[in-house]
Amino acid sequence: MSRSKVDAVVANWFPRFLANGIDYFDLLRTLDAVDGWDTWAAAWTATADEYERLGEQALAVGHRVTAAEHLRRAALTLQFAQFVLTEEPERRASLQARMVRTYARCAPLLDPPAVRTTVAYGAGRAVVGYRRAPPGRSRCGLVVLVPGLESTKEQFSTYEPYFLRRGVATLSIEGPGQGEGGNGVPFRDAAYADAMRAVGGAISGLDGVDPSRVVVLGTSFGGYLALRHAALIPGLRGVVDIAGPYDLQAFESLQEVTREGFREFVGAADLDEARGLLDGVNLDGVLEDLRAPVLVVHGEQDRIIPVEHARRIVAALGDRVTARLEPTGNHSCNNVAAVVRPAVADWVADRLEEVS
Repeated sequence: MSRSKVDAVVANWFPRFLANGIDYFDLLRTLDAVDGWDTWAAAWTATADEYERLGEQALAVGHRVTAAEHLRRAALTLQFAQFVLTEEPERRASLQARMVRTYARCAPLLDPPAVRTTVAYGAGRAVVGYRRAPPGRSRCGLVVLVPGLESTKEQFSTYEPYFLRRGVATLSIEGPGQGEGGNGVPFRDAAYADAMRAVGGAISGLDGVDPSRVVVLGTSFGGYLALRHAALIPGLRGVVDIAGPYDLQAFESLQEVTREGFREFVGAADLDEARGLLDGVNLDGVLEDLRAPVLVVHGEQDRIIPVEHARRIVAALGDRVTARLEPTGNHSCNNVAAVVRPAVADWVADRLEEVS
């Protein structure tokens, strides 16, 4: 299992590492240091250590731009050190906490800055996110970025600039089961609905944001979450689903690493319990009532969520959908990110244009 998990993770997500801020040569050097799954976290942590050292060194002499880049890369490297480390929950929690602290150091140094934002939605529960706004604009449209199974709000730091450059503010969030938002709060669809409803109520109070112009974008399982819950956001102008599933009825056919990820996501003791807790994950009857325009993006070579899921979503949405099925695209189309991300950002910006 040790070597096979490494092979599966690299085959699934090599393009994702690059699309989300890992330097190509750092990636090769890090993977060269991985002898098996038991050395995965240590190899990635060593790379993060060096970038954190460089960031602190730059910060000490006042080089804030350099410090921001090094600390951000350190945080993203820590994200990948722990992102499917389901066998070692304590180590994973420790690495994730360090990732959160490291990104918090760079957030105010980014251009534009990332502002930590929390939205309570129940006793002891809160959506945790980062908000960024393009400079020189007073009331921007907003894209709410929803991560997937093992993603985090910090990982969106490489996607946010596509929207910011087009005059769109960003709010990258974590809800139940995700990153900080999942601390003690496992995923349930009903809980995620509560979280999104609270986000919708909080948007009107965000500085520099026009609450009547909002798009919700989700990647991977976040694509499902966006389709399922975006209608709870007032001012919704559109929804983007990137590689989301229609349902999880084929749970047993998912890759082992993905099934284990879902087990942790829902806080289950074993895969049988996880399967039961995920039985209600589907879009039956949801898409017919979603009135906003939708962009569906999916790779036809997706090995994690097959493209048939996208075709079912497209068929259910009818003339409200724009479909972009990439013939060579992998999961989340990270291997064609240079083409897909600008196109997605353009679609979002077009939906958020002010109507005079």
